[in-house]
Amino acid sequence: MKKRLLSIALPVVACFGFMLTSCGSDDDGNGIPALPTPEYESSSAKYEMSAGSPYRSIEFTSSGNYVIIANSASDYSYAPAAAVAEKQTAASKTVASGMFRKKEADRVSRAYFNGIYYGTYTKTGDNQYNLQGFGTITVNTGGDNAYSLTVTTSSGSQTLAATKAVADKDSDRTNALCRTWNVDKLNLKVWINGSKKYDRTVPANKLNDLFEEWGDDGWEEAEIPRQVIFTKSGTYMVLYGLNDYSNNSLDISSWRWEDESKGIIRYSWDIGDFDDDDSGLITTSFSGKNMTIWEEYSEEEDGDNYREKITWYFSEAK
Repeated sequence: MKKRLLSIALPVVACFGFMLTSCGSDDDGNGIPALPTPEYESSSAKYEMSAGSPYRSIEFTSSGNYVIIANSASDYSYAPAAAVAEKQTAASKTVASGMFRKKEADRVSRAYFNGIYYGTYTKTGDNQYNLQGFGTITVNTGGDNAYSLTVTTSSGSQTLAATKAVADKDSDRTNALCRTWNVDKLNLKVWINGSKKYDRTVPANKLNDLFEEWGDDGWEEAEIPRQVIFTKSGTYMVLYGLNDYSNNSLDISSWRWEDESKGIIRYSWDIGDFDDDDSGLITTSFSGKNMTIWEEYSEEEDGDNYREKITWYFSEAK
């Protein structure tokens, strides 16, 4: 069987096995790490803007990041680019496309200030936020989930109506997950007919060495995931580009617990739609202050059983 990992680029998985790895001693006894509470946990929220707003949503994460999605279809669209909209068949899926990288047919690189605004924020008051590279926002509360956000940028100031998205994902495991994580390393294992053919771990900046060794052409550096953010509102964002920070890109999708007791997450690159081809499953586990995420793919080809598993290792971003 030919080497076929990364014939496409990283999110949908066809078939999974699940395992929750044991954690270190720095946990609560239930496999949940005793991670410190993120600095802005009490401020984390996603505000869904009313019709007519220039923004679709404005979100503050618990780790001090902001994510703003423009409402104009010309600035931002969840749909794949028309030129590459053709869907892949299930037989062509591998873990080369998974939670951290879309399959090639759907991948759209979204740069900063092209409909998604992202950066860090600080609080300058109880309800006032200073957004690095964007401006300031003041959140004004009202009754019955009614809010108004005063958004001030270099173009001026405007007050916009909004509601707060339900953030019902609140548990020890969710609290551990929902923060900002840096990609440290990854491991690839490949089996053919039950016999392990490949097993290698590399740091994130050597990812292409691993892929090319196994027989793939590799990825562009700007396409390699380097950071991921999870929020309690069901958002996750992947930031790409290891060293070429002038060519950073990012993508946003959604997640939910499939089986929280086992650390299993269902994700979708079609925002909020967990039943389509862009949906898949991963397994998360924690050890000390680190997180591991893995996903697995298997198929029958030419009478052989092919299985591959890619495991990503993260540390909390500071």
